[in-house]
Amino acid sequence: MEELNTTEEVLALGTCIGRNQALNLIANRCSAAAAETLRDIRDNKRYRALGLTWDEFCQHQGISRTYADRVLRWLEELGPSYFKLNSFTRISAAEYRKIAGAVTEDGLTYAGETIALESGNAPKLAGAVDALRREQAALQPPADPFEQALSKADRALQSAFLEFQRLQDMNLDEDGRLKLVLAIEAGRNLLNHICLSAAL
Repeated sequence: MEELNTTEEVLALGTCIGRNQALNLIANRCSAAAAETLRDIRDNKRYRALGLTWDEFCQHQGISRTYADRVLRWLEELGPSYFKLNSFTRISAAEYRKIAGAVTEDGLTYAGETIALESGNAPKLAGAVDALRREQAALQPPADPFEQALSKADRALQSAFLEFQRLQDMNLDEDGRLKLVLAIEAGRNLLNHICLSAAL
């Protein structure tokens, strides 16, 4: 691993960490600024100034790497407006995707009114989000249990593949590589068994 333990790097990381912790304390949830700070730390590998991996740095901050990566994916996909709206009223990423068309830089548009994403508008924003949720739910056809289960299984499988790839990228010793191969073989055997049972 390349050493980056320069005074400038350590100071930059300390600034980022302090800013991130302060923002999280103020908002009591991840704000857009906190997410952007986290992205800066990851993308510029500032965590290496402490001799940590990204995974270790996340644990040091009291969050899992999975959660940190998820937050950064939301930032890339949904943009800062998601975090800003979420700081005034709880809204999941899945719910936000359904109403994203109503969110602009000017605010949340509902019933012909654009409500600015400001703390003074929190009650109106919460009411508009609830109304948009109900409207979206009414438009959705009843969920197919098979499609739901298949989608859940597919997400779990994709997550497992990503974890195996992450393990493969680690600097494993011989024992670690053997355990990884055995785990992959066990997974492949299980998938083959399911394929045969389904007559595919």
